[in-house]
Amino acid sequence: MGGKGKGKGHNNASTERTYFYADVAAVRIQDWLGRTPGLIFRRGASALLSKATDPEQWDGRLPPKVRWNPEAGQVDGVVSLAADEDIGEADAPKVLEEAARQVARRMRELMPHCSIQAVAGEGPSYAQAYAGMTARRQDGDYLLDWPSAPPEVILAKPCDACLLAAATVLKVKVTRDDTFDLCGECDARLDAAGRTSATSARLVPAPERRLRDALRDIGMPVRDFSDTFAELAEAGRREEDHASPSQVALIYADGNRVGAFLTKAASAKNGPPKSEIAPAIEQAAIGALAQAVKSRFPGRDEPPVLPHLAGGDDLLISVPAADAWPFTVTLLGEFDRLIREKTDTWAKELRASPPSLSAGLIFHHKTYPFSDVVRLAGEQLLKAKGFTSGREASVAFLDVTADGGQPPDGRKPLTLTYLRDNADRLSRTKALSASRRATLLDFARREDGKEDFIKRLTDLPKNDPLWEFAAGPKAVGPKAAEYLENVRKTLHDSDEKYAELRRALDIARHWEGEGR
Repeated sequence: MGGKGKGKGHNNASTERTYFYADVAAVRIQDWLGRTPGLIFRRGASALLSKATDPEQWDGRLPPKVRWNPEAGQVDGVVSLAADEDIGEADAPKVLEEAARQVARRMRELMPHCSIQAVAGEGPSYAQAYAGMTARRQDGDYLLDWPSAPPEVILAKPCDACLLAAATVLKVKVTRDDTFDLCGECDARLDAAGRTSATSARLVPAPERRLRDALRDIGMPVRDFSDTFAELAEAGRREEDHASPSQVALIYADGNRVGAFLTKAASAKNGPPKSEIAPAIEQAAIGALAQAVKSRFPGRDEPPVLPHLAGGDDLLISVPAADAWPFTVTLLGEFDRLIREKTDTWAKELRASPPSLSAGLIFHHKTYPFSDVVRLAGEQLLKAKGFTSGREASVAFLDVTADGGQPPDGRKPLTLTYLRDNADRLSRTKALSASRRATLLDFARREDGKEDFIKRLTDLPKNDPLWEFAAGPKAVGPKAAEYLENVRKTLHDSDEKYAELRRALDIARHWEGEGR
């Protein structure tokens, strides 16, 4: 647990101890991972992050007078500390501040270009201290706040990988045919990734270890995951593909209202053990990810998945574009199921409002700059969470190849409920000929194309699934003409319905049903 103090009590229980905590965290991790374009460097960065913040790496190496805080669970990029129990209330803050500096210095040695922040908190448990720690982050009340090393004014040759620092390690073999001049961090990333030799040692990033363990627990042992975006794209090949697939997708998922849930759970009468609260959310997230992998790629010992981050309620995963929609739907739905399962014995008021998961989904070419993809995914994630105020699982998406860097005006995020309710309609939209969908989208993308869109939509037969988005189930017989007139009128009068049809066509570009 944490450090022992006199305590102010909790729920008027004056005898309850106060414990003291500090979280030392690598922040803006997604941007840091995307600092280099090559996947081997990003995988190495993920391995360095694990080395810097994994509990096993700190065994026997923590500063004096503190211990690892097991109540926080395992979150990528966070070293969670608790002051020893024999540290008095007056001394605990100083002990934690010095310990945070020592931990941050080691993290900075391994990751010189990653920002690091530390915040302290106290309470009868970590879950109860969490709300105060979140408030301190929002107020900028940090134990330390170390930004990344600033971009250098490079008078010598810049690093061939990141282009942001001077090259200090020259002629490093990155592939069989290429040698790079690298900065110190990029060289360390390459080293952690195992360089190019099949016999060279490599660090396995914690997200891969956790996902492999979770898959084994549900009966799907795996040997490895995809190594390149090219492999991911190729894994999305379908029988009807005439050219080699080139599209992949990045899913950035994060929990909704997690902080409020932790605080409520820790304060509830007859609530769960404090040490189980944060881990329950982490286990639901990694369990949902494993179920999505198993559901979409059953029986594969090398599933086409790249887990960049997987810790706490924070997930960053790449999959083939053709698998992204069913993978995301399963991920969000399984998190809902697992969090309810794990809290099944908790107090009724907690089970009434468990956290959910939202996601930003980016479709992109396999060669598109990963740093840009991560940034766009973060933007879409914020839109998804804001759409429901975090009260329901949701997803916002962007297809960079078709949309560019911004979604079209009027495109709203989607709730998990909407995707499930309209799955069959979206599958039937996908089944329309590609040329028909392309023609309709061409009209929709034109500022003056609405009339042509409506005419083409209603003049041609068998556009049933799109008609249904506008006017509900298709009418037949004598009512058919009246039904189509209603479709026309609805689309003329409602910009929202028109945008919904455009969105359905955009989704259909990569939509797949549950089967493959």
